[in-house]
Amino acid sequence: MAKSKLLSEKTIKMLVSTPVFLSNCNKLAYQLGISHQDASQELLLELLDHRLKSWSNDEVTLAIQRDLPSLGWKIKYAAKDYYRRVNKDAARELTKSQMMAGMEPHVSSQSETLEALERLPELFKNKVTQGWAESVLRVGQRETMANFKMTPRQFNSKLNKVCKYARQHQQLKQSNSHAKELHILGQWNGLMNDTGTTDDDVQAFIGLHEEYIDSIIDDPRIAYQGRLLKDFANAGKDKYVLVNLMAKREQELKEKSNEQL
Repeated sequence: MAKSKLLSEKTIKMLVSTPVFLSNCNKLAYQLGISHQDASQELLLELLDHRLKSWSNDEVTLAIQRDLPSLGWKIKYAAKDYYRRVNKDAARELTKSQMMAGMEPHVSSQSETLEALERLPELFKNKVTQGWAESVLRVGQRETMANFKMTPRQFNSKLNKVCKYARQHQQLKQSNSHAKELHILGQWNGLMNDTGTTDDDVQAFIGLHEEYIDSIIDDPRIAYQGRLLKDFANAGKDKYVLVNLMAKREQELKEKSNEQL
């Protein structure tokens, strides 16, 4: 196990044995398809290099002994930081043009291929088109042309139609998703513009949209994500950072909407 200049071996052993560390370690191992040992090692290094970088050995030991929520949130977000860095595209929805890129299958794109295959019924209701797209993803261009008795020109024509349809489908899906998000942001603006809004009102809003707010505050500018979610009234400067992040997100969505017009 890795050693740190800041943390003693004893403290590290205590840290990696905490329920919250083990839980996030197991989640990382499952998400990335790696061993529990590798996930534990990477999560520990992520913590030592970033989220716990400013904590002393005594501070970490005390946090473990008292089961402080602040330590749990640092572990949670360290796991999210690592997952996002090593698998940047995991959370992105693949467009059909991306799915079809690279006609011959490669081992390195196996996970993308499997994800694409799962989306075929959602994208194409026509069973023949589903079968054709699945063939392209599984065995590549040459074998698909042979199986479906197609000339290169027929194959390229079919591919262009499939990709065009899939891009339109993806844009519509993103548009619907953006509309829902803008609705949430509109409710937030209503709260912020109401002079009678209290911290309790904001806390209730966060409770109704906790998953969404959680994604917004997954930002290094927020010092204490856990406290902001659970105790908005005492979140200090993080309150104002949240307001700025929400405004920034709304501006981004409006710009994307204008680009699609």
